[in-house]
Amino acid sequence: MLVHDKKHFSMGITLGIIFMSVLGYMFSESFTGAHGKKVNAFHASDNLFNSIAKGSTNYFPRLKHENEAFKEHPIDLTLHVGKEDIAQNGAQILIKNGIPARADAATVIMQGDLNTIVSLAIQDAEHMFNNEGNILSTKYGLHEKEVLFVWWKMFKSMDLELKHHKDFKAAKFVSEVAKRGIEVGYNFYGVVPQDSTSKAGMLTFSLTFYVVYTLLWGFAIFYFFEGIGLQMSSGKKKEM
Repeated sequence: MLVHDKKHFSMGITLGIIFMSVLGYMFSESFTGAHGKKVNAFHASDNLFNSIAKGSTNYFPRLKHENEAFKEHPIDLTLHVGKEDIAQNGAQILIKNGIPARADAATVIMQGDLNTIVSLAIQDAEHMFNNEGNILSTKYGLHEKEVLFVWWKMFKSMDLELKHHKDFKAAKFVSEVAKRGIEVGYNFYGVVPQDSTSKAGMLTFSLTFYVVYTLLWGFAIFYFFEGIGLQMSSGKKKEM
């Protein structure tokens, strides 16, 4: 390879080595993650942003308030949950809470008051959101995440069935509970919430580092190619 500009070529190589060295360090488990566990930089930053995001995703008080509108709202539905084991677990969860239900192949046949059923799902999701998964595993004899997954499958099917019965208002709310309640409880389980103001310094450093680190690689490429004689130039305009 012919080097046309040794100065810029050396600068490009040096910056590239610095970039790769830092990248290698970030992949090493030299950072403190959740519960004091040693993780790499990517997992540590993921834990940081998840913990901050968790503080702004507590929709449970609002969902509980909106659920009051569905008191004495009877439903009688056949929920298609896709697999027989999910149907068995779904019926078990409902029966444990006093809701009449039975599994039939890959479906759950259930009936009851919508407000009561939603309240139970919200309660379980909130336990998970508060990292109290042991309450669910003890109550149902299933892994806590499996419990919420089964709730999610039933609510997704419940949404479709309610739409089929033209109960659109209830369907919309059930969908909201699945997204803002069950999914949030599942996704943030095990994450310790933190206030963004308490981590302002770390957030500022992370964002600044991201910008500087990206520019570092850009300049490394720029100087490297300039060193070997590759340059960008505008083409000549062709006259018609």
